[in-house]
Amino acid sequence: MKLSLVTFVVILILSGCQPKNVVNPNLSNTMPTKVLWAWERPEDLRFIDTKQYGVAFLAQTLTLETDNVLPKPRRQPLETAPGTYIIAVTRIETKKGSAERPTFTPEMATKVASLVKNTLDLPNVKGVQIDFDAVVSERNFYRSMMKELKNQLPPETPLTMTSLASWCTGDAWFNDFPVDEAVPMAFQMGADDEKIKNYLRNGNDWNEPLCRGSYGISIDEDIGVELKPKRRVYYFSNSAWKSADIERMR
Repeated sequence: MKLSLVTFVVILILSGCQPKNVVNPNLSNTMPTKVLWAWERPEDLRFIDTKQYGVAFLAQTLTLETDNVLPKPRRQPLETAPGTYIIAVTRIETKKGSAERPTFTPEMATKVASLVKNTLDLPNVKGVQIDFDAVVSERNFYRSMMKELKNQLPPETPLTMTSLASWCTGDAWFNDFPVDEAVPMAFQMGADDEKIKNYLRNGNDWNEPLCRGSYGISIDEDIGVELKPKRRVYYFSNSAWKSADIERMR
């Protein structure tokens, strides 16, 4: 009986000491330190300095409804300069009505992963990013889909995800995701806005290790927080990017 109790305690200790997934340090060797998010609107980004800036563009939106995955490809033009580091972003949305709620089957996870993988076929794409504000009941599906996606992608393809800022300050529910980094979206934070800004102003870092390599901020909001150095910054704009925006960000 004593041996069983000791064994149980050892298991608990070891389970709490498992190494955490962290940001892939190799990203810094290939990915620019500044990335512009280009959402669903006409964008001409040929003016950027490709040595300093990359582009993460919305390539498609996938809507999950019952047992269906409904793809909506980007319809707006995107112009980039030769040599631009390009990331294809897939936005995932789910129907919330009781008659439309997704079934979240393994087949749906495989289908979503396949559609994301296909964005690598778009011109000059070097990496993929998932944007999915998954609620608690959707997280197991998100996890299984990301693992399936990692299996489908070529081994060296960067796989990143966006993260609500509240996820990065809360429990590490996605630390086992096979991603190279999670980008904390420190803008449009709703009811958590001041709470999270005060948390950062007090010198705290994100609790989630995967969030400690980057920030996602909006040029239309004053975050009022000193960003930690040597981290990638993803920039969002509510309107089409202009060269004057780049000047304002310097």
